[in-house]
Amino acid sequence: MLGGGPPPQNRRVRSPYPTMPGTFQVDLRGLVDLLSRHLYRSPDVYVRELLQNATDAVAARRRFEPGVTGAVEIEVVEPADGPPEVIVTDNGIGLTGTELVELLATIGRSSKRGDLSSHRDYIGQFGIGLLACFLVADEITVVTRSAKDPDARALRWQGRADGSYDITPVESALPTVGTRVHIRARPGSEHRLTRGHVLRLTHRYGGLLPLPIRLGSTVVNDDPPPWELPALTMDQQRENALSYARRVLDLDPLDAIPLHADGVRGLAFVLPYEPSPAARQDHRVYLRRMLLSDSADRLLPDWAFFVRCVIDADNLRPNAARDGFAEDARLDEIREQLGRCIRDHLTDLARMWPSRLAGIVAMHHAGISALAVHDEQCLLLFADWLPVDTSLGRMTLGEHARRFGELRFVRRCDDFRQVAPIAAAQGRCVVNGGPANVSALLDRLAALRPERKIAELDPTEVVDSFADLTDGERAEVADLVRLAESVLRQHDVGVQVRAFAPTQMHATFIAGEDCRVRRQFLGSPSTVDGPVAAGPPSQLCLNFANAAVRELARQARQGLIMRVRRAVELLYVQALLLGHHPLRDRELTLLDDVVLGFVEDRD
Repeated sequence: MLGGGPPPQNRRVRSPYPTMPGTFQVDLRGLVDLLSRHLYRSPDVYVRELLQNATDAVAARRRFEPGVTGAVEIEVVEPADGPPEVIVTDNGIGLTGTELVELLATIGRSSKRGDLSSHRDYIGQFGIGLLACFLVADEITVVTRSAKDPDARALRWQGRADGSYDITPVESALPTVGTRVHIRARPGSEHRLTRGHVLRLTHRYGGLLPLPIRLGSTVVNDDPPPWELPALTMDQQRENALSYARRVLDLDPLDAIPLHADGVRGLAFVLPYEPSPAARQDHRVYLRRMLLSDSADRLLPDWAFFVRCVIDADNLRPNAARDGFAEDARLDEIREQLGRCIRDHLTDLARMWPSRLAGIVAMHHAGISALAVHDEQCLLLFADWLPVDTSLGRMTLGEHARRFGELRFVRRCDDFRQVAPIAAAQGRCVVNGGPANVSALLDRLAALRPERKIAELDPTEVVDSFADLTDGERAEVADLVRLAESVLRQHDVGVQVRAFAPTQMHATFIAGEDCRVRRQFLGSPSTVDGPVAAGPPSQLCLNFANAAVRELARQARQGLIMRVRRAVELLYVQALLLGHHPLRDRELTLLDDVVLGFVEDRD
């Protein structure tokens, strides 16, 4: 049978290659390069990994021999004629010969794997910690004696970056049991193994570890965690926390918030500047008091973007690089608990230190408002403390509710500029919903808390509050109304005269929503001018309480037609400009003609 196609259903196709078992081969140099480029952020993490292994070894020995006092000693040797060397010694549980082969010579194997849930005093998990030393060294030497067989000779394991290793028994100056790790800087990494650099890294990663760590005669970790600083009062506790933020985080926060969750403790610091709600905050996170990262994110709910945390966790799972926590259900639960701590603290501030909460919201109100539109918890938490502009000045929504009850707002800043002086003169409080997110936030709050009676105010409703004229006053302005209507008919604008405050205002232009939209589309000077489509007419409302308007009515009765026409045209354009309404070409021409008429003093 010629050609291709699948073989018959029952025919076995024989492979041209012999079947034989095999194992994957690991290119250690390639693996180290992969780690340095994609897993670890910096080769400096080798110090963290050495401290982690030493700390875990002490924890393991304490489980084997309760009451053992653990310690870690670090020595830096800087010879004049060679690369520097770092030596880390611990009195932990040590390793047997079998464990040396299983744990150090097998990539990814860990004595803690599968045991982390019950051994919460272990930091490491992935069995690649020692491998990180190959980021700065071509050879690692481990000398160890196991507590499980203290009478046995010490063993030396020497591993090289090419993947080879050997194990030999040695005479050692080790304590009874424990482990000593030697690494010598490879070319290009000498600066990472100098004494000053190692001291800084040791203090950074191990500064809060509970067992003593010494580099020569220097005790690296003699400071307690910031949440354990002694204090006699709440004010002193707060000041201790703020002082820590200034000293360690280079941050002068507005407030410090204690954090307590299941297996987690720490502090949240309210930022003294306004970050973007979309920005991820860099949190300082520890795992059993070993620093994992200064830049962990997604530790808090999204609404808590205005704080930066320092926390220590006992039972969260680190990610592979150990520079943060793995995203899992446990972290979701802790994130919710930490968010609850922050909400409870802010609630306490509202009750006991309202000025402090007001300062926090004043700094972060723009971001809080943006997030509160989409986050119900955030909105309900902060609603009463968010500031808004009103016709009676700037105030918080809570203050408005206490003083006025029902809240009326306009959606556009232009409408607010038009309505605000009239409402203020009448003692009415109208909220400016024009700034970003304010109208959306008020709509959302009205739906969540209907008892607040929040509703939009149509600017045309303002006319309803104006005083009607008496029959005699209507007779006084009749000629002015007829003349003004003939002037503004070509602009599709009606005229009425009412009395309103402030008396300094000559007139106001009232446009309904449909008219406003048409003006925006037809009113730009760059668009083709033409008649406005049929719809509810706009109104120029002249203020009878204004002396100039009453004088204009007198001149209309005397027949000074051209003077009154020019004045009406001027008041119309003035009202448009005061209300920030877009001017159409005909209105720009009208303005030019009015100005020219006054310049030429035409009658």
